[in-house]
Amino acid sequence: MKNVFFNEDILKVESEIIKELEIPSLLLMENAGYNSYKEISNILTKEKLQNIVLLCGKGNNAGDGFVIARHLISNGKSVNIFMFYPESSLKGDARINFTVLKKIIENGNNRSIFINENELILQLKKGRNLIIDSVFGIGFSGKLEENTRKLFKKIKKNKSHNVILALDTVSGLYIDNITDCFKADYTITMGSKKFITLFGETKKLSGSITTVNIGIPEKYFTKYNEKKIFEIEDDDIKGILPLRRTDSNKYSNGKLYIIAGSTGFTGAAHLSGEASLRIGCGAVILAVPAMLNPVFEAKTIEVVTHAVKDDNNGYFGMNSLIDIEEKLKWADTCLIGCGLGRNVETGKLIRKIVSENNIQFIIDGDGLFAFKNDLKILKKRSKKIILTPHLGEFSGLVNLDTKHILNDIYYISKNFAKEHNVILVLKGSPTIITDGNEFFINPTGKENLATFGTGDVLAGIISGVTAQIKNPLKSALYSVYLHGKCGDLLWNKCDNSSTIASDLLPKISEVKKFLAC
Repeated sequence: MKNVFFNEDILKVESEIIKELEIPSLLLMENAGYNSYKEISNILTKEKLQNIVLLCGKGNNAGDGFVIARHLISNGKSVNIFMFYPESSLKGDARINFTVLKKIIENGNNRSIFINENELILQLKKGRNLIIDSVFGIGFSGKLEENTRKLFKKIKKNKSHNVILALDTVSGLYIDNITDCFKADYTITMGSKKFITLFGETKKLSGSITTVNIGIPEKYFTKYNEKKIFEIEDDDIKGILPLRRTDSNKYSNGKLYIIAGSTGFTGAAHLSGEASLRIGCGAVILAVPAMLNPVFEAKTIEVVTHAVKDDNNGYFGMNSLIDIEEKLKWADTCLIGCGLGRNVETGKLIRKIVSENNIQFIIDGDGLFAFKNDLKILKKRSKKIILTPHLGEFSGLVNLDTKHILNDIYYISKNFAKEHNVILVLKGSPTIITDGNEFFINPTGKENLATFGTGDVLAGIISGVTAQIKNPLKSALYSVYLHGKCGDLLWNKCDNSSTIASDLLPKISEVKKFLAC
Protein backbone atom coordinates (compact mmCIF):
# COMPACT_ATOMS: atom_id res chain seq x y z
CA MET A 1 0.00 0.00 0.00
CA LYS A 2 1.14 3.54 -0.74
CA ASN A 3 0.34 6.09 1.93
CA VAL A 4 -1.73 9.19 1.16
CA PHE A 5 -1.88 12.25 3.42
CA PHE A 6 -3.79 15.44 3.92
CA ASN A 7 -1.53 18.49 3.49
CA GLU A 8 -1.79 19.46 7.14
CA ASP A 9 -0.84 15.95 8.27
CA ILE A 10 2.20 15.26 6.08
CA LEU A 11 4.19 18.18 7.50
CA LYS A 12 3.80 16.76 11.01
CA VAL A 13 4.48 13.21 9.81
CA GLU A 14 7.73 14.14 8.08
CA SER A 15 8.83 16.04 11.17
CA GLU A 16 8.22 12.95 13.34
CA ILE A 17 10.08 10.70 10.90
CA ILE A 18 13.03 13.08 10.78
CA LYS A 19 13.25 12.92 14.57
CA GLU A 20 12.94 9.15 14.68
CA LEU A 21 15.51 8.43 11.96
CA GLU A 22 17.74 11.41 12.79
CA ILE A 23 17.89 12.11 9.08
CA PRO A 24 18.84 15.68 8.05
CA SER A 25 15.98 17.55 6.40
CA LEU A 26 18.54 18.96 3.97
CA LEU A 27 19.22 15.41 2.73
CA LEU A 28 15.50 14.80 2.20
CA MET A 29 15.28 18.01 0.17
CA GLU A 30 18.23 16.87 -1.94
CA ASN A 31 16.62 13.47 -2.55
CA ALA A 32 13.30 15.09 -3.47
CA GLY A 33 14.92 17.58 -5.81
CA TYR A 34 17.22 15.10 -7.53
CA ASN A 35 14.52 12.49 -8.12
CA SER A 36 12.18 15.21 -9.36
CA TYR A 37 14.91 16.38 -11.74
CA LYS A 38 15.02 12.88 -13.26
CA GLU A 39 11.25 12.93 -13.84
CA ILE A 40 11.46 16.44 -15.30
CA SER A 41 14.17 15.32 -17.72
CA ASN A 42 11.77 12.69 -19.06
CA ILE A 43 8.99 15.27 -19.40
CA LEU A 44 11.28 17.67 -21.26
CA THR A 45 12.01 14.92 -23.76
CA LYS A 46 8.38 13.81 -24.04
CA GLU A 47 7.07 17.35 -24.55
CA LYS A 48 10.06 18.38 -26.75
CA LEU A 49 10.81 21.40 -24.58
CA GLN A 50 14.06 23.35 -24.31
CA ASN A 51 13.06 26.41 -22.29
CA ILE A 52 12.60 26.15 -18.51
CA VAL A 53 11.09 28.74 -16.18
CA LEU A 54 11.29 28.13 -12.45
CA LEU A 55 8.80 30.00 -10.22
CA CYS A 56 10.02 30.10 -6.63
CA GLY A 57 8.53 31.11 -3.30
CA LYS A 58 10.39 31.28 0.00
CA GLY A 59 9.73 27.96 1.79
CA ASN A 60 10.72 24.33 1.38
CA ASN A 61 8.83 24.07 -1.90
CA ALA A 62 11.17 26.71 -3.28
CA GLY A 63 14.09 24.76 -1.81
CA ASP A 64 13.04 21.72 -3.85
CA GLY A 65 12.96 23.97 -6.90
CA PHE A 66 16.49 25.25 -6.25
CA VAL A 67 17.80 21.66 -6.05
CA ILE A 68 16.04 20.81 -9.32
CA ALA A 69 17.50 23.90 -11.01
CA ARG A 70 21.01 22.98 -9.84
CA HIS A 71 20.76 19.51 -11.36
CA LEU A 72 19.25 20.84 -14.59
CA ILE A 73 22.09 23.35 -14.93
CA SER A 74 24.71 20.73 -14.07
CA ASN A 75 23.37 18.64 -16.94
CA GLY A 76 23.50 21.36 -19.56
CA LYS A 77 20.05 22.92 -19.29
CA SER A 78 19.41 26.65 -18.97
CA VAL A 79 16.88 27.82 -16.39
CA ASN A 80 15.17 31.19 -16.02
CA ILE A 81 14.42 31.71 -12.32
CA PHE A 82 11.75 34.06 -11.05
CA MET A 83 11.58 34.82 -7.32
CA PHE A 84 8.22 35.82 -5.85
CA TYR A 85 9.98 37.02 -2.70
CA PRO A 86 13.34 38.72 -2.02
CA GLU A 87 16.39 36.63 -1.22
CA SER A 88 16.33 37.93 2.35
CA SER A 89 13.05 36.07 3.02
CA LEU A 90 14.61 32.64 2.47
CA LYS A 91 15.37 30.53 5.53
CA GLY A 92 16.74 27.13 6.53
CA ASP A 93 17.25 24.45 3.88
CA ALA A 94 15.74 26.62 1.14
CA ARG A 95 18.31 29.35 1.82
CA ILE A 96 21.19 26.87 1.79
CA ASN A 97 20.17 25.49 -1.61
CA PHE A 98 19.53 28.97 -2.99
CA THR A 99 23.03 30.07 -1.97
CA VAL A 100 24.61 27.09 -3.76
CA LEU A 101 22.51 27.69 -6.88
CA LYS A 102 23.31 31.40 -6.92
CA LYS A 103 27.06 30.75 -6.75
CA ILE A 104 26.86 28.26 -9.61
CA ILE A 105 25.03 30.80 -11.78
CA GLU A 106 27.33 33.69 -10.83
CA ASN A 107 30.46 31.66 -11.54
CA GLY A 108 30.21 31.28 -15.24
CA ASN A 109 26.82 29.82 -16.11
CA ASN A 110 25.32 32.78 -17.93
CA ARG A 111 22.76 30.62 -19.71
CA SER A 112 20.80 30.45 -16.46
CA ILE A 113 19.65 33.72 -14.94
CA PHE A 114 17.37 35.31 -12.37
CA ILE A 115 14.65 37.30 -14.15
CA ASN A 116 12.21 40.05 -13.19
CA GLU A 117 8.47 40.15 -13.82
CA ASN A 118 8.67 41.82 -17.24
CA GLU A 119 11.29 39.33 -18.38
CA LEU A 120 9.15 36.50 -17.07
CA ILE A 121 6.10 37.50 -19.09
CA LEU A 122 8.22 38.08 -22.17
CA GLN A 123 9.80 34.63 -21.81
CA LEU A 124 6.39 32.98 -21.47
CA LYS A 125 5.18 34.62 -24.67
CA LYS A 126 8.00 33.30 -26.81
CA GLY A 127 8.53 29.64 -27.62
CA ARG A 128 7.32 26.79 -25.43
CA ASN A 129 8.41 26.64 -21.82
CA LEU A 130 8.26 24.15 -19.02
CA ILE A 131 6.99 26.24 -16.09
CA ILE A 132 8.00 24.65 -12.80
CA ASP A 133 5.72 25.82 -9.98
CA SER A 134 7.66 25.75 -6.69
CA VAL A 135 6.02 28.76 -5.12
CA PHE A 136 3.99 27.37 -2.19
CA GLY A 137 3.35 23.60 -2.33
CA ILE A 138 1.64 21.98 0.67
CA GLY A 139 2.67 24.69 3.12
CA PHE A 140 0.12 27.16 1.76
CA SER A 141 -2.85 28.31 3.81
CA GLY A 142 -5.16 31.30 3.68
CA LYS A 143 -5.61 33.38 0.54
CA LEU A 144 -3.14 34.43 -2.13
CA GLU A 145 -1.72 37.91 -1.69
CA GLU A 146 -3.12 40.36 -4.21
CA ASN A 147 0.18 40.85 -6.04
CA THR A 148 0.71 37.09 -6.24
CA ARG A 149 -2.84 36.52 -7.44
CA LYS A 150 -2.42 39.11 -10.20
CA LEU A 151 0.87 37.60 -11.32
CA PHE A 152 -0.63 34.10 -11.31
CA LYS A 153 -3.37 35.46 -13.57
CA LYS A 154 -0.81 36.89 -16.00
CA ILE A 155 1.04 33.58 -16.11
CA LYS A 156 -2.20 31.68 -16.73
CA LYS A 157 -2.97 33.98 -19.67
CA ASN A 158 0.18 32.68 -21.33
CA LYS A 159 -0.55 29.03 -20.58
CA SER A 160 -1.74 27.94 -24.01
CA HIS A 161 1.63 27.01 -25.48
CA ASN A 162 3.46 26.32 -22.20
CA VAL A 163 3.52 23.24 -19.96
CA ILE A 164 3.05 23.65 -16.20
CA LEU A 165 4.58 21.25 -13.69
CA ALA A 166 3.74 21.64 -10.00
CA LEU A 167 5.95 20.44 -7.15
CA ASP A 168 3.97 18.56 -4.48
CA THR A 169 0.73 20.45 -5.24
CA VAL A 170 -0.31 23.33 -7.44
CA SER A 171 0.52 26.50 -5.52
CA GLY A 172 -2.42 27.97 -3.61
CA LEU A 173 -4.50 24.82 -4.06
CA TYR A 174 -7.15 24.01 -1.51
CA ILE A 175 -10.82 23.08 -1.70
CA ASP A 176 -12.19 26.63 -1.53
CA ASN A 177 -9.57 28.14 -3.83
CA ILE A 178 -9.54 26.69 -7.33
CA THR A 179 -10.02 29.79 -9.45
CA ASP A 180 -6.71 31.52 -8.68
CA CYS A 181 -4.50 28.42 -9.06
CA PHE A 182 -2.61 27.18 -12.08
CA LYS A 183 -3.92 24.17 -13.97
CA ALA A 184 -0.94 21.85 -14.00
CA ASP A 185 -0.20 19.36 -16.74
CA TYR A 186 1.97 17.41 -14.32
CA THR A 187 2.43 17.23 -10.56
CA ILE A 188 5.48 15.68 -8.94
CA THR A 189 4.68 14.90 -5.33
CA MET A 190 7.36 14.24 -2.72
CA GLY A 191 7.44 11.00 -0.72
CA SER A 192 3.70 10.34 -0.67
CA LYS A 193 0.63 11.46 -2.59
CA LYS A 194 -1.45 14.33 -1.25
CA PHE A 195 -5.17 13.68 -0.82
CA ILE A 196 -6.20 17.03 -2.27
CA THR A 197 -4.74 16.11 -5.68
CA LEU A 198 -6.84 12.96 -6.10
CA PHE A 199 -10.51 14.02 -6.13
CA GLY A 200 -12.91 16.38 -7.90
CA GLU A 201 -11.91 19.80 -9.20
CA THR A 202 -8.59 19.80 -7.37
CA LYS A 203 -7.68 16.56 -9.18
CA LYS A 204 -8.38 18.24 -12.53
CA LEU A 205 -5.99 21.05 -11.59
CA SER A 206 -3.22 18.60 -10.69
CA GLY A 207 -2.75 16.85 -14.04
CA SER A 208 -0.75 13.63 -14.26
CA ILE A 209 0.72 12.79 -10.83
CA THR A 210 4.05 11.11 -10.14
CA THR A 211 5.42 10.33 -6.68
CA VAL A 212 9.19 10.50 -6.13
CA ASN A 213 11.22 8.83 -3.41
CA ILE A 214 12.73 11.18 -0.81
CA GLY A 215 14.69 8.51 1.06
CA ILE A 216 12.09 7.50 3.66
CA PRO A 217 10.94 3.84 3.57
CA GLU A 218 7.20 3.42 3.13
CA LYS A 219 6.81 1.64 6.48
CA TYR A 220 7.66 4.87 8.32
CA PHE A 221 4.92 6.75 6.49
CA THR A 222 2.56 3.87 7.36
CA LYS A 223 3.52 4.10 11.03
CA TYR A 224 2.34 7.71 11.23
CA ASN A 225 -0.65 7.38 8.87
CA GLU A 226 -3.31 7.99 11.52
CA LYS A 227 -6.13 8.49 9.01
CA LYS A 228 -5.27 5.14 7.38
CA ILE A 229 -5.54 6.39 3.80
CA PHE A 230 -3.86 4.10 1.28
CA GLU A 231 -3.52 3.76 -2.47
CA ILE A 232 -3.67 0.15 -3.66
CA GLU A 233 -0.78 -1.47 -5.55
CA ASP A 234 -0.35 -4.71 -7.53
CA ASP A 235 1.42 -6.44 -4.67
CA ASP A 236 -1.48 -5.73 -2.31
CA ILE A 237 -3.87 -7.56 -4.61
CA LYS A 238 -1.83 -10.47 -5.90
CA GLY A 239 -2.78 -13.74 -4.28
CA ILE A 240 -6.08 -12.57 -2.72
CA LEU A 241 -8.01 -14.87 -5.03
CA PRO A 242 -6.39 -18.31 -4.62
CA LEU A 243 -6.00 -20.86 -7.38
CA ARG A 244 -8.68 -23.52 -7.50
CA ARG A 245 -7.95 -26.74 -5.70
CA THR A 246 -7.46 -29.64 -8.08
CA ASP A 247 -10.13 -31.64 -6.25
CA SER A 248 -12.69 -28.81 -6.27
CA ASN A 249 -16.14 -28.93 -7.83
CA LYS A 250 -18.51 -26.27 -9.11
CA TYR A 251 -20.24 -25.87 -5.75
CA SER A 252 -17.04 -25.68 -3.71
CA ASN A 253 -15.89 -22.82 -6.00
CA GLY A 254 -18.67 -20.51 -4.87
CA LYS A 255 -22.45 -20.46 -5.12
CA LEU A 256 -23.87 -17.10 -6.14
CA TYR A 257 -27.51 -16.08 -6.39
CA ILE A 258 -28.24 -12.89 -8.33
CA ILE A 259 -31.55 -11.03 -8.04
CA ALA A 260 -31.56 -8.64 -10.99
CA GLY A 261 -33.28 -7.45 -14.12
CA SER A 262 -36.57 -5.82 -15.03
CA THR A 263 -38.33 -4.65 -18.17
CA GLY A 264 -35.82 -2.66 -20.25
CA PHE A 265 -32.83 -3.65 -18.10
CA THR A 266 -32.14 -7.29 -18.92
CA GLY A 267 -28.61 -6.43 -20.09
CA ALA A 268 -27.49 -5.31 -16.63
CA ALA A 269 -28.45 -8.65 -15.08
CA HIS A 270 -26.83 -10.58 -17.92
CA LEU A 271 -23.52 -8.69 -17.59
CA SER A 272 -23.31 -9.25 -13.84
CA GLY A 273 -23.88 -12.99 -14.23
CA GLU A 274 -21.29 -13.35 -16.98
CA ALA A 275 -18.72 -11.39 -14.98
CA SER A 276 -19.21 -13.52 -11.87
CA LEU A 277 -18.51 -16.69 -13.86
CA ARG A 278 -15.49 -15.17 -15.60
CA ILE A 279 -13.92 -14.35 -12.22
CA GLY A 280 -14.17 -18.01 -11.26
CA CYS A 281 -17.41 -18.47 -9.35
CA GLY A 282 -18.43 -22.10 -9.85
CA ALA A 283 -22.23 -21.89 -9.81
CA VAL A 284 -24.32 -18.83 -10.65
CA ILE A 285 -28.10 -18.70 -10.60
CA LEU A 286 -29.84 -15.59 -11.90
CA ALA A 287 -33.30 -14.84 -10.49
CA VAL A 288 -35.38 -12.99 -13.08
CA PRO A 289 -39.02 -11.91 -13.34
CA ALA A 290 -40.88 -14.82 -14.93
CA MET A 291 -42.27 -12.64 -17.71
CA LEU A 292 -38.69 -11.91 -18.85
CA ASN A 293 -37.31 -15.42 -18.51
CA PRO A 294 -37.57 -16.20 -22.27
CA VAL A 295 -35.33 -13.18 -22.93
CA PHE A 296 -32.74 -14.39 -20.43
CA GLU A 297 -32.93 -17.98 -21.67
CA ALA A 298 -31.98 -16.69 -25.10
CA LYS A 299 -29.09 -14.59 -23.71
CA THR A 300 -27.50 -16.84 -21.14
CA ILE A 301 -25.74 -20.16 -21.58
CA GLU A 302 -23.60 -20.87 -18.53
CA VAL A 303 -25.63 -18.79 -16.04
CA VAL A 304 -28.71 -20.70 -14.86
CA THR A 305 -31.92 -18.67 -14.81
CA HIS A 306 -34.55 -18.90 -12.09
CA ALA A 307 -37.96 -17.64 -13.22
CA VAL A 308 -39.63 -15.92 -10.25
CA LYS A 309 -43.30 -14.91 -9.94
CA ASP A 310 -43.77 -11.32 -11.05
CA ASP A 311 -47.51 -10.62 -11.60
CA ASN A 312 -46.71 -10.71 -15.32
CA ASN A 313 -45.33 -7.15 -15.21
CA GLY A 314 -41.58 -7.69 -15.56
CA TYR A 315 -40.77 -6.65 -11.96
CA PHE A 316 -40.12 -8.48 -8.73
CA GLY A 317 -42.77 -8.08 -6.04
CA MET A 318 -43.74 -9.50 -2.66
CA ASN A 319 -45.17 -12.60 -4.33
CA SER A 320 -41.60 -13.37 -5.49
CA LEU A 321 -40.46 -13.95 -1.91
CA ILE A 322 -41.12 -17.70 -1.51
CA ASP A 323 -39.28 -18.58 -4.74
CA ILE A 324 -36.30 -16.40 -3.81
CA GLU A 325 -35.92 -17.51 -0.19
CA GLU A 326 -35.56 -21.15 -1.22
CA LYS A 327 -32.55 -20.31 -3.38
CA LEU A 328 -31.03 -18.06 -0.69
CA LYS A 329 -30.68 -21.18 1.49
CA TRP A 330 -28.54 -22.70 -1.27
CA ALA A 331 -26.24 -19.74 -1.99
CA ASP A 332 -23.01 -18.52 -0.35
CA THR A 333 -23.52 -14.97 -1.58
CA CYS A 334 -26.33 -12.89 -3.05
CA LEU A 335 -26.07 -9.93 -5.42
CA ILE A 336 -29.10 -7.64 -5.57
CA GLY A 337 -29.80 -4.70 -7.81
CA CYS A 338 -28.39 -4.77 -11.35
CA GLY A 339 -31.20 -3.50 -13.59
CA LEU A 340 -33.70 -4.23 -10.80
CA GLY A 341 -35.88 -1.17 -11.43
CA ARG A 342 -37.45 1.11 -8.80
CA ASN A 343 -40.91 -0.36 -8.51
CA VAL A 344 -42.35 0.25 -5.01
CA GLU A 345 -43.19 -3.44 -4.52
CA THR A 346 -39.67 -4.41 -5.56
CA GLY A 347 -38.28 -2.11 -2.88
CA LYS A 348 -40.44 -3.73 -0.20
CA LEU A 349 -39.29 -7.16 -1.31
CA ILE A 350 -35.60 -6.25 -1.20
CA ARG A 351 -35.84 -4.73 2.28
CA LYS A 352 -37.57 -7.85 3.58
CA ILE A 353 -35.03 -10.18 2.00
CA VAL A 354 -32.05 -8.29 3.45
CA SER A 355 -33.55 -7.87 6.91
CA GLU A 356 -34.55 -11.53 7.30
CA ASN A 357 -31.62 -13.42 5.76
CA ASN A 358 -28.06 -13.53 7.06
CA ILE A 359 -26.37 -14.45 3.79
CA GLN A 360 -23.52 -12.27 2.44
CA PHE A 361 -25.15 -9.54 0.34
CA ILE A 362 -23.76 -7.21 -2.33
CA ILE A 363 -26.18 -4.40 -3.20
CA ASP A 364 -25.78 -2.41 -6.40
CA GLY A 365 -27.67 0.04 -8.57
CA ASP A 366 -31.44 0.06 -8.10
CA GLY A 367 -31.08 -2.22 -5.09
CA LEU A 368 -29.58 0.74 -3.23
CA PHE A 369 -32.68 2.81 -3.94
CA ALA A 370 -34.72 0.45 -1.76
CA PHE A 371 -32.76 1.59 1.31
CA LYS A 372 -32.74 5.32 0.65
CA ASN A 373 -34.98 6.06 3.63
CA ASP A 374 -34.41 2.87 5.61
CA LEU A 375 -30.66 2.50 6.17
CA LYS A 376 -31.07 1.10 9.68
CA ILE A 377 -31.68 -2.33 8.16
CA LEU A 378 -28.07 -2.44 6.98
CA LYS A 379 -26.39 -1.89 10.34
CA LYS A 380 -28.28 -4.66 12.15
CA ARG A 381 -26.49 -7.43 10.25
CA SER A 382 -23.53 -9.47 11.50
CA LYS A 383 -22.16 -9.89 7.96
CA LYS A 384 -21.15 -6.58 6.46
CA ILE A 385 -23.03 -5.81 3.26
CA ILE A 386 -21.01 -4.51 0.31
CA LEU A 387 -22.67 -1.41 -1.19
CA THR A 388 -21.52 -0.28 -4.64
CA PRO A 389 -23.05 3.14 -5.41
CA HIS A 390 -21.74 5.66 -7.89
CA LEU A 391 -21.55 9.24 -6.68
CA GLY A 392 -25.13 10.08 -7.69
CA GLU A 393 -26.56 7.03 -5.93
CA PHE A 394 -24.50 7.74 -2.82
CA SER A 395 -25.78 11.32 -2.88
CA GLY A 396 -29.31 9.93 -2.60
CA LEU A 397 -28.36 7.71 0.34
CA VAL A 398 -26.74 10.48 2.40
CA ASN A 399 -28.96 13.38 1.20
CA LEU A 400 -25.98 15.53 0.21
CA ASP A 401 -25.16 16.98 -3.20
CA THR A 402 -22.23 15.47 -5.10
CA LYS A 403 -20.05 18.57 -4.80
CA HIS A 404 -20.36 18.51 -1.03
CA ILE A 405 -19.44 14.82 -1.00
CA LEU A 406 -16.37 15.31 -3.21
CA ASN A 407 -15.17 18.20 -1.05
CA ASP A 408 -15.33 16.04 2.07
CA ILE A 409 -15.23 12.54 0.62
CA TYR A 410 -12.91 11.05 3.24
CA TYR A 411 -15.02 11.85 6.29
CA ILE A 412 -18.43 11.42 4.65
CA SER A 413 -17.73 8.02 3.11
CA LYS A 414 -15.72 6.63 6.04
CA ASN A 415 -18.29 7.74 8.61
CA PHE A 416 -21.12 6.31 6.50
CA ALA A 417 -19.43 2.90 6.32
CA LYS A 418 -18.71 2.89 10.04
CA GLU A 419 -22.17 4.07 11.09
CA HIS A 420 -24.04 1.59 8.90
CA ASN A 421 -21.64 -1.35 9.31
CA VAL A 422 -20.99 -1.78 5.58
CA ILE A 423 -18.15 -2.06 3.08
CA LEU A 424 -18.62 0.97 0.85
CA VAL A 425 -17.37 0.86 -2.73
CA LEU A 426 -17.94 4.42 -3.94
CA LYS A 427 -17.46 4.31 -7.70
CA GLY A 428 -15.85 7.33 -9.28
CA SER A 429 -12.61 8.82 -10.47
CA PRO A 430 -11.00 7.34 -8.47
CA THR A 431 -13.11 4.66 -6.81
CA ILE A 432 -12.71 4.39 -3.04
CA ILE A 433 -13.28 1.44 -0.72
CA THR A 434 -13.78 1.84 3.02
CA ASP A 435 -14.97 -0.31 5.90
CA GLY A 436 -15.19 2.67 8.26
CA ASN A 437 -11.71 1.99 9.61
CA GLU A 438 -9.37 2.11 6.62
CA PHE A 439 -9.78 4.16 3.44
CA PHE A 440 -8.47 2.74 0.17
CA ILE A 441 -8.03 4.61 -3.11
CA ASN A 442 -8.01 2.57 -6.31
CA PRO A 443 -5.52 3.84 -8.94
CA THR A 444 -6.73 1.67 -11.83
CA GLY A 445 -9.44 2.59 -14.33
CA LYS A 446 -9.85 5.52 -16.67
CA GLU A 447 -12.59 7.51 -18.35
CA ASN A 448 -13.32 4.77 -20.91
CA LEU A 449 -15.23 2.97 -18.14
CA ALA A 450 -17.75 5.80 -17.94
CA THR A 451 -20.45 4.00 -19.89
CA PHE A 452 -23.60 1.90 -19.31
CA GLY A 453 -23.03 -1.56 -17.86
CA THR A 454 -19.48 -1.31 -16.51
CA GLY A 455 -20.85 -1.01 -12.97
CA ASP A 456 -22.87 -4.20 -13.50
CA VAL A 457 -19.70 -6.00 -14.55
CA LEU A 458 -17.99 -4.74 -11.39
CA ALA A 459 -20.89 -5.90 -9.21
CA GLY A 460 -20.67 -9.34 -10.79
CA ILE A 461 -16.92 -9.53 -10.22
CA ILE A 462 -17.23 -8.49 -6.56
CA SER A 463 -19.99 -11.02 -5.98
CA GLY A 464 -18.13 -13.83 -7.72
CA VAL A 465 -14.98 -13.17 -5.70
CA THR A 466 -16.91 -12.88 -2.42
CA ALA A 467 -18.61 -16.22 -3.05
CA GLN A 468 -15.15 -17.78 -3.34
CA ILE A 469 -13.13 -16.17 -0.53
CA LYS A 470 -15.83 -15.11 1.99
CA ASN A 471 -13.97 -11.88 2.87
CA PRO A 472 -15.99 -8.82 1.80
CA LEU A 473 -13.27 -6.19 2.24
CA LYS A 474 -10.60 -8.17 0.40
CA SER A 475 -13.16 -9.04 -2.28
CA ALA A 476 -13.95 -5.39 -2.82
CA LEU A 477 -10.28 -4.37 -3.01
CA TYR A 478 -9.38 -7.15 -5.42
CA SER A 479 -12.41 -6.68 -7.64
CA VAL A 480 -12.22 -2.92 -8.00
CA TYR A 481 -8.52 -3.12 -8.81
CA LEU A 482 -8.99 -5.92 -11.36
CA HIS A 483 -11.98 -4.19 -12.97
CA GLY A 484 -9.95 -1.00 -13.45
CA LYS A 485 -7.00 -2.98 -14.87
CA CYS A 486 -9.34 -4.53 -17.44
CA GLY A 487 -10.43 -1.05 -18.43
CA ASP A 488 -6.82 0.13 -18.67
CA LEU A 489 -5.98 -2.69 -21.10
CA LEU A 490 -8.83 -1.55 -23.33
CA TRP A 491 -7.82 2.11 -22.98
CA ASN A 492 -4.29 1.26 -24.12
CA LYS A 493 -5.53 -0.86 -27.00
CA CYS A 494 -8.29 1.43 -28.29
CA ASP A 495 -8.95 4.94 -27.00
CA ASN A 496 -10.69 6.69 -24.14
CA SER A 497 -14.29 6.42 -25.34
CA SER A 498 -14.90 3.25 -27.38
CA THR A 499 -15.14 0.69 -24.58
CA ILE A 500 -18.47 -1.02 -23.97
CA ALA A 501 -19.17 -3.05 -20.86
CA SER A 502 -19.07 -6.46 -22.55
CA ASP A 503 -15.53 -5.69 -23.76
CA LEU A 504 -14.41 -6.11 -20.16
CA LEU A 505 -15.54 -9.73 -19.88
CA PRO A 506 -12.76 -11.41 -21.93
CA LYS A 507 -10.15 -9.23 -20.17
CA ILE A 508 -11.08 -10.57 -16.73
CA SER A 509 -9.18 -13.83 -17.17
CA GLU A 510 -6.11 -11.99 -18.48
CA VAL A 511 -5.86 -9.67 -15.48
CA LYS A 512 -6.86 -12.45 -13.08
CA LYS A 513 -3.91 -14.51 -14.29
CA PHE A 514 -1.55 -11.57 -13.77
CA LEU A 515 -2.83 -10.96 -10.23
CA ALA A 516 -2.38 -14.63 -9.32
CA CYS A 517 1.42 -14.32 -9.59
